[in-house]
Amino acid sequence: MRKEAVIRTLLLFLPTLVFIIALTSPGGDYAFRSGPLAEVALGQLPSYVAAEDKTLYLYSSPYGPWLYPKAVEVRLFYPTTVLASSTCGAVGVSSVGEAPGAYPVDLTIPPGFEGECLVNFTHPSGWRDAVRLKVRLVDWYPGSAQRVVITLNGSGRQFVQVGRDGAFYIWERDVGKLPISGCVFVFNKSVLITETLKYAEVVPNVLPPVYAPSDKGVERYGAFVKLQGVEKLYVYDAPCPPAVNVSVPPAPTLRGEMGVVLPGYAGPFFDSPRAEGVRVFKTALREVNYTVATAKSYRVHFYTYSTPVGMWGAVIRYQFGVSTYLTTLVSLYKPLNATGPFRQGVAWLYTDGMSKYWVFSRSSPYYTCNPPCGVPSGWTEPIYVVADPTGTWGGWPAVISVVQESLRPWKT
Repeated sequence: MRKEAVIRTLLLFLPTLVFIIALTSPGGDYAFRSGPLAEVALGQLPSYVAAEDKTLYLYSSPYGPWLYPKAVEVRLFYPTTVLASSTCGAVGVSSVGEAPGAYPVDLTIPPGFEGECLVNFTHPSGWRDAVRLKVRLVDWYPGSAQRVVITLNGSGRQFVQVGRDGAFYIWERDVGKLPISGCVFVFNKSVLITETLKYAEVVPNVLPPVYAPSDKGVERYGAFVKLQGVEKLYVYDAPCPPAVNVSVPPAPTLRGEMGVVLPGYAGPFFDSPRAEGVRVFKTALREVNYTVATAKSYRVHFYTYSTPVGMWGAVIRYQFGVSTYLTTLVSLYKPLNATGPFRQGVAWLYTDGMSKYWVFSRSSPYYTCNPPCGVPSGWTEPIYVVADPTGTWGGWPAVISVVQESLRPWKT
């Protein structure tokens, strides 16, 4: 009788005991297994982050949140979830997990934050773990390990571009090569609005190459800066910031004398170009009008572009044929009613009242021949035009230096 009573007691008590253990254990069916619920480890860290035990030495930026993808990893050994929180808002999730496995956790440091911060992981069973963050504020664009510091000396508005191949341009003129390329420009502690435009070689096997805007080709990233003497421009090896379009007027017509005087049956005549085709490209900062035109003695590729700063520019490239024509006037570009050109530093200058037209050309863009001289032959060098209606622009700035900098861990 006593044996039967013991058996009945066990039959009633054991299921209840198993249920209580399963209910209070963190892993349900895994209650009888030994070992920790989970562990927290360091994940994938960029080259500029130092780590010591479970402490990360991170950076923050004044220009935006600094994302550290997969910087922490939570490894679950049971089918459960753990709660995630941070004392500085560095984690964007409230819980991690479900099935056993490894779960990466992104960290995001708010703009301008500096100091210490804890990232906590907890479970109702009482398990807990944490990662300590030590953060230093630095004047650097978030997420980028490399930048180029370009020191310029000039005045007025300048349109700068960096090609994906590292070429550096000012008002479309190639002025050098950068060790890295990027789409983020920081000037006077401000992130600039940028544009993206592709350029392609529109005529093969010509030196220097004939480039023009295109639907395909090498990307250039552009922005406007306003110089007042010697100043620094920072270019970061980073994706373009969110696009912001500004109000831009239509691309201007290139009005002026373009061509040469040729002999004719009825006397000398001016050989003006006639447009064959026109394409328009619109960016966040400019509208660009690419035109191909022909005349009797040459073909010309040129594009004009408008800007939101009250200036405009153009790039002109002539292809003359091989001929024995004689001429008394060669006008590769001369604005209507303007006087000049006069040599001004590395460029030529036309004036029309307050307006100034700056032309960068190896030889004078306008000259007469007395006695007559031969018409140019073959491809001319590129001609770059910058038009300033206010007359305050100071010409192309000088590039003083180009220095590459790398962001390194601040805790070594």
